[in-house]
Amino acid sequence: MTAALAAGALAVTAAPAHAAGECTTSGTVCLWDGWWFVTPKRTFNWVTYYVGADANDKASSLSVAYTNPASPYVYFYRDYNYGEPHVIFKEGGGSNDLRNQMMTSTRNWDDEISSIKG
Repeated sequence: MTAALAAGALAVTAAPAHAAGECTTSGTVCLWDGWWFVTPKRTFNWVTYYVGADANDKASSLSVAYTNPASPYVYFYRDYNYGEPHVIFKEGGGSNDLRNQMMTSTRNWDDEISSIKG
């Protein structure tokens, strides 16, 4: 037992953003239509020029699986074929509610993702 714990301190370990929503296949990202990883879940490669009609502009939460690429960052784009603007997440990260990720001062990323590039 550490001195801090012995003295009554509270130890908190933060889980990755995707802990509630599993996305564990290396080199993939997962998008959910609902906040807090509510189904349906859709899995994509780190390079996807268009997420398809079923997933386009529907993601409300996301997670990035762990992997070991040359760059651990994944860019999510508003338009197909990597059209700007974009939001960046690091491997192992994500968001349980894309309403909290701002694209502009008046627009968030909920229901906006169309392409992915890692």
